[in-house]
Amino acid sequence: MRTLIASFGFDIDFVLRRLASGKYSRVVLVSLKTRDGFERVKKAYSTLSLVCTSLKVDCTLEPVTPNMIPRSVQSLLLNEAEKSDELEVYLTGGPRILVTALLLSVLMLSKDHAQKTQVFIEGEGFDCTMKINVNNLIERLSLDERDKIIINTLEGEKLTLGEIARKTGMPKSTVHRRLEDLIEKGLIARTEIEVYTANPLAEITCVE
Repeated sequence: MRTLIASFGFDIDFVLRRLASGKYSRVVLVSLKTRDGFERVKKAYSTLSLVCTSLKVDCTLEPVTPNMIPRSVQSLLLNEAEKSDELEVYLTGGPRILVTALLLSVLMLSKDHAQKTQVFIEGEGFDCTMKINVNNLIERLSLDERDKIIINTLEGEKLTLGEIARKTGMPKSTVHRRLEDLIEKGLIARTEIEVYTANPLAEITCVE
């Protein structure tokens, strides 16, 4: 099952574009339930639910109260990750506090859940989409200082073992051992014999 979890506010355009870009079994729209704005959220959802019905997609609105944001969002994300074969978390609509809570919850996913999760963010006012590999992000956050230095040295570069050792000031044997470990984690790639590059943390695609 492919599930889309999207932060949701008053604007349905972003979610409509996401629905048009792929086939989903289930769409979960996470919104902030406030005294002043929730009626507008429900109105936007009622319009979007008509589209969901026509596409035969199971769509649901999940309101979250402000004082329960972290706990509610994390519980919802874990529940959907358990049920889904593929999970997309779409961070565009709704207030920033909700978007931030969803992103923090993504970082708390287990390795099994992270491997099947992607985060998408659309530009506002310009036609670009950022895709974040969640497993890559979580693996990077767990690296020790030396691995981080190697990754940062390889960002946007193609370097040989000797060049990495020289730039980082580490022995070749240490760099080689760590490179092999980073390849196994999917954080870097060997493009040629002893030529390495960092796998991008995020991919940005723009419509020309």
